[in-house]
Amino acid sequence: MKRLGKIDRNLLEKIVFRRLGYKRRDVVVPPRFGEDAAVVRSGGRLLVVAMDPITGASELAGWLSVHVNANDVAVMGAEPKWFSSTILLPEDRLDDLDRITRDIHRACRKLRVALVTGHTEISPGISRPIIIGHMVGELVSGKPITSSGARPGDLLVMSKTAGIEGTAILASDFKGLLSGRVPDEVLARAEGFYRRISVVNEALRLARSGLARAMHDPTEGGLIGGAYELAEASSCSFIIYEEAVPIARETRLICDALGCDPLKLISSGVLLAAIPRSLAGGLGRMPGFKVIGELRARREGNVVVRRDGLEERVRGPVLDELWRLFMERS
Repeated sequence: MKRLGKIDRNLLEKIVFRRLGYKRRDVVVPPRFGEDAAVVRSGGRLLVVAMDPITGASELAGWLSVHVNANDVAVMGAEPKWFSSTILLPEDRLDDLDRITRDIHRACRKLRVALVTGHTEISPGISRPIIIGHMVGELVSGKPITSSGARPGDLLVMSKTAGIEGTAILASDFKGLLSGRVPDEVLARAEGFYRRISVVNEALRLARSGLARAMHDPTEGGLIGGAYELAEASSCSFIIYEEAVPIARETRLICDALGCDPLKLISSGVLLAAIPRSLAGGLGRMPGFKVIGELRARREGNVVVRRDGLEERVRGPVLDELWRLFMERS
């Protein structure tokens, strides 16, 4: 069975990260595993730039393309300001252009982001629209907040609930399979989870507070995948206690019906952060965050303590449950 989703770290380091063009001194944070974006210096300003596609969601794709890229910029401590998009449409889906551009426009206005350039075309060989977004923002924190800044002993905290984006995608794309197994009103609420995927507000609050040593936007691979990427970038390991992870009722019911793990479900909308234990008292002034574990020395290994007390070892990148379900259906 072919694996879908992100390219693994070995291939990235062997093929991609060795081919980064001319080495410029104004690149402050270059591309590297686990980082959500890059940082460049322009004059006296630090700009954060990010790029992500939307390929697995058919509804609100334009809305998602803005917010997932804004998230990647915000978790590095920058306010999103300028967005660009490439829209690729299947040969029989030109009517989607109106919906996609309307959603991009609305999402940009909500975040006070300008759409500055892009490209739109009808492309052969694709079955659904693909949107590649590119976001640029200006730093608001004293320095860039990278995924590589965590240290052993830091508390691992999260916002909102696990599997937000994945819940919305499953409720929409697997509606036929879920009908009769999950109440219709639950599916309707779950589809609305798309509206929860922005982490810009909470990321900028943490950035300005000075509490966060590292922040990360867990997407593919869900909460566990995001924790793995953050820990790898920081040369640490992590321990997560499933009992401490907030999971929405809608997510729980849908995942139970499909036999998938909400902690491994694409989680745009969740902010992961590493907070020094000495600053933990400051979280009392930052409502909306929950301690779910901690960072540890790398030699201790990555562990998820399940509700029944069993320990699950995480030794590599996590296959997202959404991709697993798509592969099983193909």
